[in-house]
Amino acid sequence: MRISSALFGVAAATLATPALAHPHVFIDNQVTLLVDRGVLTGFRTIWRFDEIFTADLLSQYDQDGDGQFSPAESKDVRDGTLPNLKGFHYFTYAYVGGGDLGVIDPADFSADIVDGVARFNLEFRLPTPVDAKQQKVGISVYDNEYYVEVLLAQADPVKLEGAGNEACKASVKDDQTHAYFGGFVVPQLIELSCQ
Repeated sequence: MRISSALFGVAAATLATPALAHPHVFIDNQVTLLVDRGVLTGFRTIWRFDEIFTADLLSQYDQDGDGQFSPAESKDVRDGTLPNLKGFHYFTYAYVGGGDLGVIDPADFSADIVDGVARFNLEFRLPTPVDAKQQKVGISVYDNEYYVEVLLAQADPVKLEGAGNEACKASVKDDQTHAYFGGFVVPQLIELSCQ
């Protein structure tokens, strides 16, 4: 099935019958937590797509056919994909004290091609910085429609960036609370803790 230029917009129509759902797009995800002395201000994600979806993106947005996304082409990717991704929570969930912060629009976006595959680089800023010494903080990236499979990358899946974070650590665990697809798929939750 050819995915439209709306990127994930076809997911809703395709998944009208959950029994037919299975991943059509695969993402390896890296997350960088932006932490300043134990205070989480935001995070960046890098989505590395599979080769088949990369070919689809290039066929739609690589206007000059050079196998890369120029700044103008990256803007076209952004304009063609983010509005639809918003309807799917950008596949990105931030939890503070166990509560979902809701949809956070990316403050920055770019698309590029690295090692022959497409990447989306997104930066999210929290509406209010969170002191991870005082509150439990978690980040998850997943598509609960299961049209897209998002897994943390094997190499450097989670990083901390910022000053004064020697007493902070990020850990990854299965998030049974938000299991989906009949409970068979369990997203990965990144938890930040600081002392």
